[in-house]
Amino acid sequence: MLSEKAVKISKFDRTPLAEPMTYRVVFRKTGNLQYFSHLDLQRTWQRVLVRASIPMWYTLGFNPHAKIVFGIPLPVGTEGLCEMVDLRVDRAITPEEMKDQLNAELTDEMAVSEVYVPGTSFNDIVWGTYEIVLCDGDAAAPADRINALFADTAPIVMSKRTKSGDKDVDIRTMIRDLAASPQEDGTVLIRATLAAGSSANLSPEFIITAMKERLGILTDTVHPADCWYRILRTGFLTADGSVFR
Repeated sequence: MLSEKAVKISKFDRTPLAEPMTYRVVFRKTGNLQYFSHLDLQRTWQRVLVRASIPMWYTLGFNPHAKIVFGIPLPVGTEGLCEMVDLRVDRAITPEEMKDQLNAELTDEMAVSEVYVPGTSFNDIVWGTYEIVLCDGDAAAPADRINALFADTAPIVMSKRTKSGDKDVDIRTMIRDLAASPQEDGTVLIRATLAAGSSANLSPEFIITAMKERLGILTDTVHPADCWYRILRTGFLTADGSVFR
């Protein structure tokens, strides 16, 4: 059921715009939705936009389609608090109306936090910020060992799949910063800024794999329930380190 705020107005009842305009929608993708692929996400949003009566602008021709542009795809198994999609509309709707109408058709695991007119392009994104929480059972001082590994200047060469095939790359060149700190509950919190642009992109899973291979972390097969991790993408940065909006 719709909330009192989210009273849907048919897109055909709205005032046509002289020129289409673009809104940027910021949303989260958490919980079980972390296992949605990017293709699943695209299909879900296409249905949500119709159900929410968003006045989308459509291309002309024999196969008209809505103008929907997503930001940097989120790796499967990673949660996100600051995912973005640009929507082009051709009829009048306020950011508040769009937010309310979308949230009326979404769940808590994929809720819209903000809608605004963007002044940037997704091509301006160079870095992604992440929080990784891991538990490694009774491992001794894993935070210190993690910091030592990534503070070292020696290359961390790993096999990375590219469009031209598997290639050995030094992932250290794609890490802007990384710091691990122990938590009171026995877990370790890692805050990392990793390449996330069109020219270079490093999945946080490479950080996990590097720790497994070089530190033996998260490799306990006797007590697997005591070895786990969670990855959360919290935002994006431009080349100079400023917050992307």
